Formats: sequence, C-alpha cells, structure tokens
Amino acid sequence: MPPRSKRFTSEDLPDGSSTLVIRNVVVLGKRTSLRMEPEMWDALSDVAAREGYNVHDICTCIVERKPAAASLTAAIRVFLVNYYRLAATEEGHVRAGHGTGSPDIIAAALNLQAGPPGPLQG
Repeated sequence: MPPRSKRFTSEDLPDGSSTLVIRNVVVLGKRTSLRMEPEMWDALSDVAAREGYNVHDICTCIVERKPAAASLTAAIRVFLVNYYRLAATEEGHVRAGHGTGSPDIIAAALNLQAGPPGPLQG
C-alpha cells in the first residue's frame, strides 16, 4: 500500500512551521497529546486496522511495554519500524526495487515521487 501522506516536499517550509501533526490519544484511560509525522500517524492507523484494534489500544499496549526512559512517541516509532521489519520479506524487497543501489528508492520511500521504481511501476 503506498503512503497516503504527502507532507514531505522538496521545498523547505518558508514560515518555519512544523510538519508534525498533533493528535490526542487515550492511553491507560487518560487523554494525552502526541506529535508525529503524518506518515507515522498513517502507519499507526494502518497497523491498528490490520490487527483489529484502534489507535488508542495500540498506544496503550506500547506504553505498557516500553522502557520507562523512552517517550511514548519514540516507542511508537520503534514499534512501527519493528512491525514493518517483521513483515518484510526478501520477495517483497525485490518487488519494491530494494537492493539495487538506486537513489530513486530513497526518493520513493520519502514519498517524493509518484511511486517506487522498478517492477511495481507500470
């Protein structure tokens, strides 16, 4: 599934505003605010839907298991990276054009072009 967020651009934000999005989640029965990139929010929503939970449930599970010194936002990012790493397969990497040494894959991963290079385009 291609990324939904289009917040990364090749241009700097002239007004110095942040690309981070603030949202409220309920963790352990208490409302808290989190600031993350739109892509992280998209990924968190996708994971929650795939696993049959809501974002609040996922965040509660993460806060219950994260190291005490880690922020919830950092723990969510680590969770998302590990979630997708566990799902990555060699076949999937080949289909996505990974491992070719092409700088285009970096641009695709940063969502700077329409889609990934290689066999998936067409």
